[in-house]
Amino acid sequence: MAQDKNAQMRNLIAGYRDSMMLSDIKALIAVLFVAIMMGTVLQYRAHYPPYLTPLVILSPFLIIYLNLLISVYPWFPRAGRRRFPIWRNADPADFDFVADTEAEIAALPALCAGLSRILWWKNITLLTANFLSIACLAAGLILLFVGWL
Repeated sequence: MAQDKNAQMRNLIAGYRDSMMLSDIKALIAVLFVAIMMGTVLQYRAHYPPYLTPLVILSPFLIIYLNLLISVYPWFPRAGRRRFPIWRNADPADFDFVADTEAEIAALPALCAGLSRILWWKNITLLTANFLSIACLAAGLILLFVGWL
């Protein structure tokens, strides 16, 4: 039963890492799209109504851009893990790999929980950016049509 639980934890960890890589790819594509759209929207600012200042036009783009960059920010679980030794006079013996399977097995639930928390925050920031972009598109259309009426 213990081996089955460890295998299940390892499968969850692999799934979380794959999901994080996919969400990072989505966010990077969206960052590129937002950057291109920001330039295009600013290019035609002379055609917008006078109440749409460049700050009003750019603020949704900047908030979306910030959410996407936060989503891509590399978060690594550090809880309960030994730190990588960084000091000036390090010996090669300080970096020896010691296989401690019992410690690794004991750390699986903490690693799984940490990756789950990271994936949750990545999804929240991606969803916030997506919903905000949809809301800003609707608000922008309303503001443009109100100016022409």
